[in-house]
Amino acid sequence: MTPDWVRDAVFYQIFPDRFCNGDHAIDPVGTRPWNELPTRQSVFGGDLIGITEKLDYIQGLGANALYLTPVFTSPSNHKYDTIDYFAVDPAFGGNSALRRLVSALHARGMRIILDGVFNHCSDRHPFFLDAAARGEDSTYWDWFTIDGRSVESEPEPNYACWAGVRTMPEWNHANLKVHEYLLSVVRHWIREYDIDGWRLDTTDYLPPDFVKDIRSVAKEEKEDAYVVGEVMGLATSWFKHGALDGVMHYRLWDGLVSFFARGDWNAPQFADFVRSIWRSYPNDANYSSYTLLGSHDKPRFLSLCNGDKSMFILASSFLFTFPGAPAIYYGDEIGMEGREDPDCRRAFPWDEAEWDMDILEAFRHLVHLRRQELALRRGSIEFIAARGRFLAIRRVLRDEEIIVAINAGDRPEPLDVLPKGNWIDLSSGVQVESAAFVPRRRFRVLKRG
Repeated sequence: MTPDWVRDAVFYQIFPDRFCNGDHAIDPVGTRPWNELPTRQSVFGGDLIGITEKLDYIQGLGANALYLTPVFTSPSNHKYDTIDYFAVDPAFGGNSALRRLVSALHARGMRIILDGVFNHCSDRHPFFLDAAARGEDSTYWDWFTIDGRSVESEPEPNYACWAGVRTMPEWNHANLKVHEYLLSVVRHWIREYDIDGWRLDTTDYLPPDFVKDIRSVAKEEKEDAYVVGEVMGLATSWFKHGALDGVMHYRLWDGLVSFFARGDWNAPQFADFVRSIWRSYPNDANYSSYTLLGSHDKPRFLSLCNGDKSMFILASSFLFTFPGAPAIYYGDEIGMEGREDPDCRRAFPWDEAEWDMDILEAFRHLVHLRRQELALRRGSIEFIAARGRFLAIRRVLRDEEIIVAINAGDRPEPLDVLPKGNWIDLSSGVQVESAAFVPRRRFRVLKRG
């Protein structure tokens, strides 16, 4: 079963090297100045100690769950090329720093999921190094898919590697010993460190039965563990296979970009698109998927909006009133911008003079509304209006009814979607009549009184 807590979760995603440097003594060689623009190789010294120090800030946003991109020992800044799956990178503070972070989160009633990179590893992983050194005599030769009698990386790698990147050899998932090894990683961090689940990197590259085994093993260790997959396309087959609790909802993200950021779609097109996905997924998966505006793999949403913060806030209003577990990508809440990777991975500016307080206040308000109103987290959903650039959705849970009206257009829109009755604007506390309007590029969240 999907874990019940996810329906009430608001995630905060952190790229650890870029969030907060809590201990300069463990900075890796070549650490760059904090406010410098990143390159693909830059390291900035962020660590788990810094994340632990900033939990008051994260909890103050209303977030109650963390998703960290990979933290295990790796030669890169992004850590998607693992050397040791059983050791937190020393530059992040090592295993003890993770244990302290998990303990601090759980003491606050917060959760944490880690990033599992189980399709590939680093070419510095000891098993791959052994295969490269000993050839077919290596115990680990058939843990990888190698075309030939020795490992060759030049001029082209003769082994399977992620997206052709020679430094990321792929595991041979036809070898059950590989599965046993990787499943032991899944078990270890739940059993020994009490993490709350896994985000699975490049899920589309993994065998479905293996992904299903990850989910089963995770729940054997912790009944309410959350297993969410990075799936870029439609994820229906993963749910039919019983392999995932939810997905990083990149399909929904595509629609949010088209309607809010680019303005390519009108409201009927957007509503039809969202309905089609909703009806393609099981109900549990719809409520347990990780919904997002930003991630380390996409341009910042505010940049996609060309800096139009009113449109960014409107997109956020949809995200936080829609079913699923909404996520804040670190810095989105203060108006950070950035185009394609690595620009979308800038270091978090802790000087509040650099923060957009209008956006921050909007995020805090939206998170507060979501956590205040059970119907926004668990209620049914229905599109009740979609015309031009105006849309309205109804969320209902037992005797509670909320209507979210979003006007992405440039003229006021009448609130003619309101049924008869007493309606309260949850932002102002003022009673609203059906003759009222939604101003241009604004939203209203209304509850039946």
